[in-house]
Amino acid sequence: MAFPNIVTDPTSVDPTSVEGSTIHIASPPFDDPQADVIIRTSDRVEFRVVKLILRVVCTVFADILSLPVAPDADPNAVDVTEDSVVRTTIAADQLWPMLEAAKKYDMRAVREAVVREMRLRVYALACGYGVEDVAVAATRASLPQSYEDGPYVPELRCATPAAYFRLVQYRRECVKAAVSFAEDPQLFFRDGWKDYVKDWLLRLEYVSEQHDFVCSSGRNFALETWTWNNRSFRDVLDEYMARSTEALKVFPHSSTVLNPIFIATTVHAASKCIACRGRTEPSDIVAFSKFHASEIDAAIARVKLVMES
Repeated sequence: MAFPNIVTDPTSVDPTSVEGSTIHIASPPFDDPQADVIIRTSDRVEFRVVKLILRVVCTVFADILSLPVAPDADPNAVDVTEDSVVRTTIAADQLWPMLEAAKKYDMRAVREAVVREMRLRVYALACGYGVEDVAVAATRASLPQSYEDGPYVPELRCATPAAYFRLVQYRRECVKAAVSFAEDPQLFFRDGWKDYVKDWLLRLEYVSEQHDFVCSSGRNFALETWTWNNRSFRDVLDEYMARSTEALKVFPHSSTVLNPIFIATTVHAASKCIACRGRTEPSDIVAFSKFHASEIDAAIARVKLVMES
C-alpha cells in the first residue's frame, strides 16, 4: 500500500466546517465523494476510502468496521489518534510514529516501506562516514525488499554517487548468485543437492500407471540435459526453478523460496499428476526448499560489497 503525498495545508485541501471546527479533505485519491468510509485523523483531515479495499489492506480496520456503532455516531466514519502526516519521503522524526501506526493497524506494506527507507538511510550514512561493517549489514538486510523505484532520502547527500552505484551493483551480483543454481545442468550431481533427489522430483515409470501430461511434457527451459540415473525430472522442478528465478531477481534472499505461498504452490503442482501423487511427500518439498535457501544464503555471502576508499 503506497501513500502519495498527503497535503494538509488549508490552501491545498477542501476545508469544511463541522461543529465549529475546520476539517480538511485529503488530496487525491483520498477525496472521492463516492467512497463509503471516512477515516478522520487527530488533526482533522478526512481520508475518504472504499470499505472493501480497506478491509483487504488492513485487518485491524476490518475488525473496527465490524463493531457495533453508537446511536449518535456516524457509522461511516472512524476517528484515529494519528495525524495526517504521511509522505513518500518520510522525515526522520516520523519514522517512529509511522512504525507505531503500522503496528497498531497491522499494515505490513507501510512497515516495509518505512524499514526500506531506514536501511537506505543507514547505508548512506555509513558510506558517507566510512563505517564499513554497518554499510555491509544494511545492504544485506535490504535484500528481502525491492529497491526498484526506491525512495529518495536526504541522507543520500552524505554518500557519493559511486556509493549508490556500488549498492545497485552489489544487489545485481546477489541476484546472479541466487539464480545461478537454475542454470547449472549438473546441479544434482553436486554435493548436498543429490541428497534431495526424491520421488516428487522424478518421473518414475510403472506399467500400471498413466502419467498426466503436466508431469513431464518435455518443455523444460533449462533442464533438458538434467537426468538422474537415466530418469527424467518432472516438470514440477522446471516450474519451481522458473518461479524461484523470477522471484529472486526481485528479492535475492533465502526467504523468497521459504515463503509459505511459494512452497504451497510447489506442493500443489507436484500433486497434479495422479500417478505421482502418492509418492509426493510435502515434507520432502519443504526440506528441499530449506536446503535451496541455505545454498542461496551461502552463495550471497560470497558476494562482497565494494566500498569506496
